[in-house]
Amino acid sequence: MKNTIYREEFSAAGISSNTIKSALDCCLIRLCRGVYSVIRDCRVKDHSRIAALISDVDWISFHVDKSQSDLKHDFRYQTQLRALRIRSYRWYRPEDVIVGKSAAVLHGIPLYKDTSKAITVRHPRSNSHTKEIIRVRGEVPAEDQVRFGQLTATSAVRTALDLIRISGQREAFAAMEWVLRRTTAAQFHGFNPKFGYTEKFQAEARRIVATAFYPAVARMRSGQVTAQRMVDAIDPFSESPAESNCRFNLIALNLMGFEQQIEVRDGKGFIARVDFLNEQARTILAVDGSEKYALVGPSLIRREGEQHNRLLSMGYKVIHLSFDDVLRLNDFRDKIFTQVPELKQLVGRPDE
Repeated sequence: MKNTIYREEFSAAGISSNTIKSALDCCLIRLCRGVYSVIRDCRVKDHSRIAALISDVDWISFHVDKSQSDLKHDFRYQTQLRALRIRSYRWYRPEDVIVGKSAAVLHGIPLYKDTSKAITVRHPRSNSHTKEIIRVRGEVPAEDQVRFGQLTATSAVRTALDLIRISGQREAFAAMEWVLRRTTAAQFHGFNPKFGYTEKFQAEARRIVATAFYPAVARMRSGQVTAQRMVDAIDPFSESPAESNCRFNLIALNLMGFEQQIEVRDGKGFIARVDFLNEQARTILAVDGSEKYALVGPSLIRREGEQHNRLLSMGYKVIHLSFDDVLRLNDFRDKIFTQVPELKQLVGRPDE
């Protein structure tokens, strides 16, 4: 997978340490101690034996025409590399449990601009700290452990809860909603969000919260009050981390009355399923991202322009929010209250 090669395989193929070292600026990357990945079908004569070890052609094709700078700033690519490092690391101890951001990477939980490099694990009796692995003494309840092949990690639910302490409430909230949504969707064969959400979908999400999230909170040794409050607030309807950040802001501002993934229709029929709708304020929050336009091209922009005009003709005010807008609470608050000042009247008090 991903042309992962161990040092012993190089030796068996007659590839010297000097050749490996020269290839690191050319066709090879180092994942961790003694583990490498071949990323290019190199034509350099001295590297021909390395090219002979290629088994994943798609991985080679991905790297064609991509510079080191391109790859360095490609968040998804860097996450893939982290997952490869974690899976291919060879010096785990028998009772190690992968935790924290390392476990999040294994589960595919989105992390915002994560730059951590060392693998984090818990072990019942050992502490150690190197550039490649941070081992902290501590127990992980068996109920909160899952297997990834030969590796053991915290469950997706427990990992998301642990992020409260590690990354803060905002990122943890997005992670918790991502886990809840993915777990819920897995219960519905062929689930496709473009067809909307049924009452059964929401009921299943609440069942998962009750049977998976609440017990995991109860097993936490600290931070249970905050975790319980956050679990009470999560829903499975955020279709991206940006939408979860938007929900987080609405909750933080105690801004009442917004519902997610609501279908809007006029006399001509269906217009759109909007991200957030406050019917009382006739306000729609559209959590945008240039990425979706890049994926589908100008036709979607034109179609959404038509939708926008139909929504305006119905008296709705549409606030478009970028990821940067929802990432910081003050920016979010200033933007929505500036564009729709009457939203301030819907801010509830905690005792209401």
